[in-house]
Amino acid sequence: NPGNSDSPVTTDEPGSEAADPNAPITGEMVRNHATTPTSEFEYDVEDDGIRIKGYTGSDVIVVVPDEIDGKAVTSFSKLVFGNSSPVRGVMIPKTVKSLDELCANNRVIEVVICEGVEKVEYMALAACDSLREVHFGEAISDIQEKAFLLSDQITIYAPAGSYAETFANENNIPFQAE
Repeated sequence: NPGNSDSPVTTDEPGSEAADPNAPITGEMVRNHATTPTSEFEYDVEDDGIRIKGYTGSDVIVVVPDEIDGKAVTSFSKLVFGNSSPVRGVMIPKTVKSLDELCANNRVIEVVICEGVEKVEYMALAACDSLREVHFGEAISDIQEKAFLLSDQITIYAPAGSYAETFANENNIPFQAE
């Protein structure tokens, strides 16, 4: 089972090598990383699509696929990448519209890219000591109070003039247009 190996996860696809677990993670690294194999996820098939329940792989960067078994990935169970998860960078597919306690209490997560997300729920990315970058797209229109509570290193990246920029400015969070 690839999720139980102590060695980096690799596939035969070019550019699919696992990230160096000791190197700092950047948004560019996450964007350029190969999609994580569906076999490394625990999930439920629901009426509206796939709900990711867990990640069993060992790579520190996870690029969640848009689809599993022909159905869109639409949601995550709470704390999929939270608490003691080793994941340090994650790209959420544009098919996911809301984040709810996705990475809370993850002390090592550094980058979250969620460009299709419309809403970030209360405590979704809270208490993430190492979280430096959260990337949003044009779709973001609601970030709940305390979504980033105790995640004091964060910079929000999003289009200039977006809701994310307004939120960042109103909450004294550094903002970078992209």
